Amino acid sequence: MCYFWAGTSEDWRVDFDQFNATDMGANLPLWKGERWLDIRSKAVWKVMQKRIELASKRGCDAIDPDNVDGYDNEKGGGFAKPLTKSDAVTFVRKLSLEVKRYGMSTGLKNSAAIIRSVDDYISFAVNEECAQLMECDAYKPLLYPPAGKKPKPVFHI
Repeated sequence: MCYFWAGTSEDWRVDFDQFNATDMGANLPLWKGERWLDIRSKAVWKVMQKRIELASKRGCDAIDPDNVDGYDNEKGGGFAKPLTKSDAVTFVRKLSLEVKRYGMSTGLKNSAAIIRSVDDYISFAVNEECAQLMECDAYKPLLYPPAGKKPKPVFHI
């Protein structure tokens, strides 16, 4: 599984210069050099396509895209037009469809609020703090799906 930042830019990454300044929003308070990305941007999408292609070339079976929840942070990522849950859902679905082109699977990192909207597009979930935030129940639809659907793993790390 290959991990990458899908919803943020980091000034130490080799592809940082490929992001437009206008596509970068608020700084993440706990992470110096990391800013929310406008996941609606075509330019941001082009960088994500390259990251997905790189994951495939490196032999990854799946991707674990982090920070797709800008809508829930810094007032919608700090953009004049704030990011929304709908933007995140569209982005995760788009990521998943691109990833499938390379024969890989997509996970959902954190972002419990959009699980039901992206369930058909993801193969697993990764969560860092559901116990601490008391939101582990949000992952039940993946673990105990309705009749006719297979359960999906949820990795709590």
